[in-house]
Amino acid sequence: MAVQESNLRCTVCDREAEHEVVYAGRFVTQIVCTHCGAVTRLDVSEDYLPDLRDRVATKPRRLASVFRDHPLSSTTSLPGRMLSKPLRMAEEVLTVHRNRRRGER
Repeated sequence: MAVQESNLRCTVCDREAEHEVVYAGRFVTQIVCTHCGAVTRLDVSEDYLPDLRDRVATKPRRLASVFRDHPLSSTTSLPGRMLSKPLRMAEEVLTVHRNRRRGER
């Protein structure tokens, strides 16, 4: 899950303001207006799960490419990445699941 900031026009307060854009993988799952606090949640579950399968399946090939291109930095960063990756993936899945459940209410 990644969070980026962007200036957007809010659909609630109708002001151009900074927004926090939350991503799960390559998909925007939530947009929060920092001016009025309005939250827009997007249900991306139908598109996210096939994308997640593809990312998991291609991870060994992508990892091998990184090792080939940057062997030293890859070797030093690998232990931390291996420990943090399951947590980051779980956060992504939970974010998508929460937004799906909230969309059903």
